[in-house]
Order: sequence, then C-alpha cells, then structure tokens
Amino acid sequence: MSAWLHPRKPEWDRQHRGEVSLATVAAWPKREVLWIDARAPEIFEKGHIPDARNLASAVWDSQVEAVLQVWKPELRVVVYCDGHGCGASREVAARLKSELGFTTVYVLNGGWDAWRMQYPEAGQ
Repeated sequence: MSAWLHPRKPEWDRQHRGEVSLATVAAWPKREVLWIDARAPEIFEKGHIPDARNLASAVWDSQVEAVLQVWKPELRVVVYCDGHGCGASREVAARLKSELGFTTVYVLNGGWDAWRMQYPEAGQ
C-alpha cells in the first residue's frame, strides 16, 4: 500500500499530464468524444476504436482534413497509439494543439493496448 501512495512510485503506475484513463473516457457521453488513432494507416486498418479517425504524423497532410470535417469545438479529443511505450499519440496531440488550436486534447493512458484489454472482442 505504501508503494502505491509513494510520491516516487514507478513511472508505469503514473498518468502523465494530459493523459486520461479509459475509465474516465467511458464516463463521458460518447457523442462528446472524438477518438484519434495516431498509428500508421496499415496498423489502423487492422483494428481501431470504433468511430476513431486515423491521423498519423507521417501522413498528417493527407489525413488532417478528414479529422477537421468531424471535429467540433465542444468535442473532447482523445488520441491513442499502441501502448505505454508509444510516443506517437503525444506527438499528434501536441500538433493538434499547436497547429490546429484544439484545446481539449488528451492522450489515452495505455493506448490501444488498454482498449483491447477492456474490450478483447475489438481484435487485432
């Protein structure tokens, strides 16, 4: 118990600033969330969160317009990639904020791996 409460607990047990847990997102009304998958298009095609839009940094210019067509200022944008070690979601989230001016952008803690653990029928 003391390890869990310790201010210097292991990094794998912490949420970084700007991250959000799957449980938190699940509590939000579905219509208020825009999922962004920051993985490469060929990986996205193999499986992704329902209704997610693909927006990978490597192909940003060809994908950003599709995201802009569905985005609304009242939406909470949740970006994800493979899991804890994947930095693509942070990179895309930063670009959404800096280049497009999105304000409510979060990174899903645990990414696609967290989703698959919660919803194993999602596949891949």
